[in-house]
Amino acid sequence: MSFIQKLENNIVFRGLLNVQNVILIITTILAAGVVFAGVVLRYVMQSNFFGQEEIIAVIAMWMYWVGGVYGSYENSHIKGDMLSSFFKSAKVKKGIELAIQLISFVVILVFILWGCEYMSFNLKFSAVSTGLKIPMAWSQWPLLLGFIFMELYTVFNFFRVLLNKDFGKEPEPEITEEEAA
Repeated sequence: MSFIQKLENNIVFRGLLNVQNVILIITTILAAGVVFAGVVLRYVMQSNFFGQEEIIAVIAMWMYWVGGVYGSYENSHIKGDMLSSFFKSAKVKKGIELAIQLISFVVILVFILWGCEYMSFNLKFSAVSTGLKIPMAWSQWPLLLGFIFMELYTVFNFFRVLLNKDFGKEPEPEITEEEAA
């Protein structure tokens, strides 16, 4: 078992992924529930759901950023990786992917620094939403935490690529029973 596989099977690593999944499930249900409640109140009960947008903003930020973190773990986020399709060499493809991970590391590090400044500014002035007076930090923590965990997963993905001897190689075609006969 490789180091990366051992790390992925680690109880802390698996627990972190489980927490992310739970947050995604809860925030998705909450977002749908708040929207549903808003529709029922407005169109059935002819009433207004004051502060619905502020509640949705907090829920959505957690959902989006934790989803981004999970996409970073899977390395399944959208990327414009046309360059590797021009090369056939597994070494070149691996080099391109490693370069992408290094560039991502640097960019996310800058975002972490900006996120820290942003959070400290909002905590310093105790910023709150206009209607329900929800602390702005509740919707801004996921931004900072998201970047921190994206950075950790970027390092993880860098080593996943670096230590994978078969990265970039074309998979062996599977032989069907008909072809074998």
